Amino acid sequence: MAVLVLCDTACTSSAEQLDPIATKGAREKASAVLGELRSATPPTRESIDRAVTRILAGWNTGGVTVLLRKDIPAAGRFTASFALLSFVGGGVNGEYIQYAVRLCVSYSGDVNRPGSTEMADLTCPPGLPDPSDSVRVRREVKLTD
Repeated sequence: MAVLVLCDTACTSSAEQLDPIATKGAREKASAVLGELRSATPPTRESIDRAVTRILAGWNTGGVTVLLRKDIPAAGRFTASFALLSFVGGGVNGEYIQYAVRLCVSYSGDVNRPGSTEMADLTCPPGLPDPSDSVRVRREVKLTD
C-alpha cells in the first residue's frame, strides 16, 4: 500500500506529461502564424492572402492547419482564422502514446496598416479532422492558461 501511495503522488500519466508539450507547441504555432501575417508588408489584400497561402502550404501536413475563415477586403479590417494542431508522442512509464491538442485562433488587423495584426482565442467548430484514425485530439487549448 505504501508503494501505491508513493506512486500515486510521484507518478504521472503519459498524457499528463505530454499535454504541456503539445500545448506549448500549439501556442508556438499560433505565434508563428502571427509573425507570418505581420510579415505581409505592406499589408495589402494581396500580401495578406499570400501569407495565408504560405501558412497553409507550409504547415498543413495531415490536417495540422485548417483555414476556418478568411475575409480580406481591399480596405478596412481583415480576418483569418485557423485551427492549429499540435501532435506529440513519447514513451513514458514503459508506454508509448501519441497526444494531440488543438488551438483555434482568429487573426485580425487593418489592411494597409503595418503592425495592426493581433490574435485572439476562438472556439473550435465541431467536425475538425483528427491527426489520424488512431489518434484523437485530446482537448482544445487556449492562447494562455
